[in-house]
Amino acid sequence: MEEELRRLSDRLKMLSMTWLQDIVPNHMAYDPGNPWIHEVLEYGRDAEHYSFFDIFRHPVGTMGERLMAPFLGGSLAECLAKGELRLEAAGGSFVIRYYDKAYPVARQLYDRVADRIDLINADPLLLEALLLRQHYLLTAAGQASKQVNYRRFFTINGLICLRMEDGKVFDAYHERIGYWYQQGWIQGLRIDHIDGLADPKGYCERLRDRFGNDCYIIAEKILTGEELLREDWRLDGTTGYDFLSFAGQLLSDAGGRRQLLDFYRRDIVGLPDYPDVVYERKYAYLRTYMGGELDELLLLLTGDSLFTSVGDENRLREALAVVMASFPVYRGYPDGDAPSPADAQIFEAAIARARQLRPEFGSELQSLENFLQRPTAFRSRLMQFTGPLAAKGIEDTTFYVYNPYIAYNEVGDSPAIAGLTVEEFHRKMVHRQRHFPHTLNGTSTHDTKRGEDARVRLQLLSACPQAWIDAVTRWRTINRSVAGDAGDKAAPDPNDEYLIYQALLGGFPEDGVVTDEFRERFAAYLTKALREAKTNTNYDSPNESYERRCQEFVSRLLADDSPFLRAFLPFAMPVIRQSFTYSLSLLLLKLTAPGIPDIYQGADLWDTSFVDPDNRRPVDYAVRSGMLDQLIAQEANGPEAALSYAAAHREKGAEKLFTLYRTLNFRRANPRLFTEGEYVPLLAEGPWLAFVRSLDIDRVLVAVPLVRMARTGDALTQRTGETGHVLLPPGPPGDWTDLFTGKIYKGGQKLQLKTTGFPVVVLTSRAQ
Repeated sequence: MEEELRRLSDRLKMLSMTWLQDIVPNHMAYDPGNPWIHEVLEYGRDAEHYSFFDIFRHPVGTMGERLMAPFLGGSLAECLAKGELRLEAAGGSFVIRYYDKAYPVARQLYDRVADRIDLINADPLLLEALLLRQHYLLTAAGQASKQVNYRRFFTINGLICLRMEDGKVFDAYHERIGYWYQQGWIQGLRIDHIDGLADPKGYCERLRDRFGNDCYIIAEKILTGEELLREDWRLDGTTGYDFLSFAGQLLSDAGGRRQLLDFYRRDIVGLPDYPDVVYERKYAYLRTYMGGELDELLLLLTGDSLFTSVGDENRLREALAVVMASFPVYRGYPDGDAPSPADAQIFEAAIARARQLRPEFGSELQSLENFLQRPTAFRSRLMQFTGPLAAKGIEDTTFYVYNPYIAYNEVGDSPAIAGLTVEEFHRKMVHRQRHFPHTLNGTSTHDTKRGEDARVRLQLLSACPQAWIDAVTRWRTINRSVAGDAGDKAAPDPNDEYLIYQALLGGFPEDGVVTDEFRERFAAYLTKALREAKTNTNYDSPNESYERRCQEFVSRLLADDSPFLRAFLPFAMPVIRQSFTYSLSLLLLKLTAPGIPDIYQGADLWDTSFVDPDNRRPVDYAVRSGMLDQLIAQEANGPEAALSYAAAHREKGAEKLFTLYRTLNFRRANPRLFTEGEYVPLLAEGPWLAFVRSLDIDRVLVAVPLVRMARTGDALTQRTGETGHVLLPPGPPGDWTDLFTGKIYKGGQKLQLKTTGFPVVVLTSRAQ
């Protein structure tokens, strides 16, 4: 593998490219094929690598000190009765075979099984006795929701977490990665799931010391609301989910969003306010799927000599669950004797919210509040569990339940944010350039719920809320006859039906033609969305009747002769066509605002994919390469020829590819202008945002249209284009040249902005 890495690195260097290596210091595969795990399963506490794993250091229930191995399809007794477990000899060793997995037999038991394999396999009681004497306990996968004695990545049994705070673990894990960096094969590190670590700040400091200041290091970190990446972590930035939120919130119309929310509450479903939905879903997820983690926290808390008991442990456990579900952010980062002001505010907000929700636990909450002020093992462990709880309770549950406007049901974003004004966006970008100029600007990733251009389509609904409300009301009436029921409930229920309409608009084919491939992709998305919501069905116990009825409903909607499609297309197609304009706004912000643009695979053309695995489909690079070749060939005939080609192939995404091609090439020719250049806000008239990036006397001016409600009328079909103006800054070196059209403008004049023609603007003014 390393020889292949070296050859690939050499090839990248020839292309002036560098390698950003993803690392996962929080966890690794819990699988007997992992040599560290194999050793732990075989030797237990005597294994050299036993202390590498985050195994709870106290007996839990009937497991004793054995490591839980929750990988069976049923209970141990049930699997034995079915003959699914067998003792086998394997290359001088002995293993317990369970389908394709081979779990090692404890070494000290070899003399008891060497000549008795057939006898043991013939007697389920003997085989069970052997299994119960291992250093691990094979048990049903579902048991881990109630009882577990190791830290998992989220609630995935097959991913066991590491004790990366231990220097020995840190050194062993980073040995080969460090070698690759020293060899010059990789140039940067992307830290996955940093919130799972016991001490993220300490880890980042140690990593920086190990790799040096020249190594580019970013972390996957979800920032909530006004939360900022902590500057003392010595990182170059994050993987860009914060930018996704900033740019998306800027693009949409806050007033239109409020109208859509009012409609949702009044006519679709009477859900509580968003914060209440988040609390309910986090609390339910914790009690249903993280019972073992909750017990671990309770044991740490009550076992600490500094903790003053409050009596009833059941009450304390419940109070703890309420506090965890009330956390306003993913986690805090206390690393001193007392919490920092930022962490103290987080803890106070969680306790205050818990008191509001469950005042009957006043004494327990007071004890928890006091204990959170102390640097204890409990506090550190609590922070490792509030993050996964937020991710699962919000991203993977609430975002499929709270559906007034799903454009912002997105990783790093939130439907609770009221929108971002132009002034607020400018302020955030100035801060970004000053403190984290090399952070990533992301708009689509492998974890986003929908592609960036699907979100732009949905953002356009905020510009025509009444038209959308009228359309949905009409569609619901049309589809009443094709809706079904599953037992005592409608299928789909109103909330799921509303999600379907939005998801269809976001992912609908650009040419308006429904293919079997699209039907299959949407069906797969719908199954996942329904199960993630955990309202009418779920993964553990699917409600097949409800799911089937919902799929039948969508199949009728997408049939060739569907009355719904005849009503849907006249609304959807104008939205899709106008979204092309604002998708270019999003792209250009990513390419030119402070930060390093991150282009997700396939997003160089329109990206309207659904959540994974749909957004991980193979990319047709031949199509992209051919289109780029055509653009370059047309460009040789002048800018107008290239723009004409791009406009003629708008549905296929040629304008997006052209914007990407021209702007990235300009960035490559002027790297310091974008990494070091000052961000200067400009005042633009009309629904536009404009700014200048300036370094010495080299400047680039960017202007993009924003999604705003029409000045007259509401329907998108009534629009003829949005216009505005921006005053071109005067001064040296003089003229401004349009990067896309080649037109030249004088400094000091008013530049007319319009969404007709090529809608986004990049003007360059360079020293000669």
